Amino acid sequence: MPDLTRRRALLAAASGVAALAGCSGESDRPTVDTPRDDETLDDYESRHVRNTDGAVLFSQREELPTVTDERGRYARSGRAVLVDGADLEALTFNDVPEAEELRAYAAETDFESASVYLFAMPVGACYEIRLRSVSVEWDETEADDLHPHADFCRATRPADVECGADETHTAGFAIRLPVAAERSSGSGSGMSSSCGPLRRGEPFDPTVTPAGGGEEQ
Repeated sequence: MPDLTRRRALLAAASGVAALAGCSGESDRPTVDTPRDDETLDDYESRHVRNTDGAVLFSQREELPTVTDERGRYARSGRAVLVDGADLEALTFNDVPEAEELRAYAAETDFESASVYLFAMPVGACYEIRLRSVSVEWDETEADDLHPHADFCRATRPADVECGADETHTAGFAIRLPVAAERSSGSGSGMSSSCGPLRRGEPFDPTVTPAGGGEEQ
């Protein structure tokens, strides 16, 4: 019976599923029975940053998009799922402390046992966005295809925080997931209009500037 690779073994263990290797000798690729429903994670880690200049933090292009009055909200938005170092190297990070903090945090990840969900969005200067919960879903046909989902909520920043109602900042999140994967072909997020009792948010489009912003740093 062929041995599982370390990554697939960790993947199966972290997902709480059993991995069975075929005994026919025809293939070294084991068959993994993965859960079909979202699995809420309790032991994820995260890093949150807030750029008060409204800068683009990262991009999947070779050059960072330019922030303009008309297209700024789209340029500031981004998401990426990193399952190995190559995914991280493929991203372009801005030369600002907040972007470097996200990059360094992702670079510290052991991709043999974890993955990273990067998220950036425009936020109103007088609001904050909080990360509430994280879940993962595995593709029904590809056992190694990870689909993370992050739920956020918006809230007004404290009254003693100076802010301009017309100013836009950029919030960034690096969420370290305690699961490894070979690939990721999809991801999702939700946004609640208040930070009351925890519940799954409505489908959230980060290209639309919300009436909320990131946590104060």
